[in-house]
Amino acid sequence: MLLLKKLHKWLSLLVGLQLLIWLSTGLYFNLMDHEKASGNQFRQRPAVAQVDINRLVEPQLVLSRSKRSVSLKQISLLAQPYYLLTHQKGLYSHFSNNYSVVDAYTGKPIVIDEVMATKLAQSSYKGQGRINSAIKLSPPYDDIPREQNHVWQINYADYINTSVYIDAGSGRIIKHSNDDKRFVDIFFMLHFMDYGTEGSFNNVQITVFAIFTLFFSLTGFIWTIELIFNGQYKVNFGRRKRNLALFDKNEQAMGEFEVTANTSILDGLIDHDIVLSSTCGGGGTCGQCKVRIDGKVKVTSADHVHFTDEQLQQGFRLACQHDASEVEQLTLLDSTKAKKHQLELTHSEFVSPFMKELRFKVVGGYKLAFKAGAHMRFFIPAAKGVSIPHRLPEALKPHWHHIEHLEYEHNACSRNYSLANGHGQNNGGAEELMFTIKIQNAPDKIVFPGVGSSYLCNLSVGQTIEAVGPFEDFYAKPSSNKTMILIGAGSGMAPLKSLIEEQLHSGINEKSTKRGIYFFYGARTEDDLLYQSEFFQLAKQFANFNYFPVLSQPSAEWTGAKGYVQELLKLQIEGISQINNVEFYLCGPPDMMSTTIDLLKTKNVDASNIAFDEFTQ
Repeated sequence: MLLLKKLHKWLSLLVGLQLLIWLSTGLYFNLMDHEKASGNQFRQRPAVAQVDINRLVEPQLVLSRSKRSVSLKQISLLAQPYYLLTHQKGLYSHFSNNYSVVDAYTGKPIVIDEVMATKLAQSSYKGQGRINSAIKLSPPYDDIPREQNHVWQINYADYINTSVYIDAGSGRIIKHSNDDKRFVDIFFMLHFMDYGTEGSFNNVQITVFAIFTLFFSLTGFIWTIELIFNGQYKVNFGRRKRNLALFDKNEQAMGEFEVTANTSILDGLIDHDIVLSSTCGGGGTCGQCKVRIDGKVKVTSADHVHFTDEQLQQGFRLACQHDASEVEQLTLLDSTKAKKHQLELTHSEFVSPFMKELRFKVVGGYKLAFKAGAHMRFFIPAAKGVSIPHRLPEALKPHWHHIEHLEYEHNACSRNYSLANGHGQNNGGAEELMFTIKIQNAPDKIVFPGVGSSYLCNLSVGQTIEAVGPFEDFYAKPSSNKTMILIGAGSGMAPLKSLIEEQLHSGINEKSTKRGIYFFYGARTEDDLLYQSEFFQLAKQFANFNYFPVLSQPSAEWTGAKGYVQELLKLQIEGISQINNVEFYLCGPPDMMSTTIDLLKTKNVDASNIAFDEFTQ
């Protein structure tokens, strides 16, 4: 099914592109100047011969003197009568034919040579241009792609470069063409998919496209049937409520809870402070929000990825992929201590051209306890007409001139962001929650900016937002004295900064305050190095802490490491003798993460010593 979906998507691109071509060329055909499109601006009807019947040679005599013919007819060329003998006849005049021409008064054969072809062209031309050239050609021809006979091309030096085509066998004027007509022919080629210039709608390209369109329709039909069987086509009227019976992992009843029928189980449970772990915000990619329900409930593509066939038969599903209307009871396999909170923004400050430090307090005044490296899930409300960013410092405005007035709209959604402060376990919890968030700007007016980062970074101090958490999926191993190597880049700074603060200041683990901590952080320029003075100060204060910043696009004044953070790590890791006594903590862009993990695998680092906080969309 996955292959069918990929095929359907690529075929949709092909079919959609051709539909756009048809629409644009069809519009052009309606708006174009049809007189110019004909190519006949300077064409006129040649004079017709006035025939003296008494002077005509008997047709029977002409036939007897000529090679075998299938037909004979009288024609007019240059206002004189001629006999046209057809020795080989095609179905149409542009098909391969064999002719000879005989003077109707003398019975002498006539050859359509350059002189006569030029005269014939001139008899049908009423423009002021002079003849540039007369060329005898063989097929194929750009201007007359269907023509299969030899022709004379008579070219005129007028402002539209007129060409007159004469049949070299019969003297028939085949066509007038010029630059206007050639321009129109391009649109006809696109409209009729005549990319092989066959001059016909019935071509190979049309046949292939028809087959592709058939496959596009069939794959779409199969996909639609799958969605129907999986229950993903349904009509919900209003926000109906229903009761959902819950059981814990020990099959003990937790009671009935009223949830909104057309919302996901994941979000419906949050309203009752029952929070399942989820790092992807409900996208179905992390596979953490596992529950067990009736095995007959539809199986989504995300369910297939995270469960075996046996587990699916037993009713294992992802809570984010199903809504409450599908089930009457479910069993929670795991839950967290996370709760929904109302957060109020207390501080908002740019710490780099594209990064903001945001600080929140919990409405209600209570502290929030969490392990360093934890993250929270923010609920972003629907918005329309949001122009970003606003209230920029003057020094930063050059970075944003191309998107200052961009407006867009989005539906309600959620986004995950890591906490950047590591004091969540001191004195009952942290009074302030710190986040460093990169504003995902729009590269152009087609691609929208980041929904979550744009909304959060445009909040004013005092405004509130709902968030659920904290989720503690990424944290330092407790009671460990192994050397810590932290590798980060960009906004991957947040959870790593939290871990460093916890290890150096919290005193939770006496061993941790003595063990070696090495922090490798990559950025583009000096302006993008977050908290560098703070980390240099920590390196002076704590002998066991080492800070290694590296820039990929440094200025000429930069004297530190250059390149990418994973490249610097590769150089430094060679000097580690007891690599199995090292814990690695990673957070950053996908390329950095995958390259670093591959590097560690080549060094035979045990998977249990690698922890990473993945960027999710």
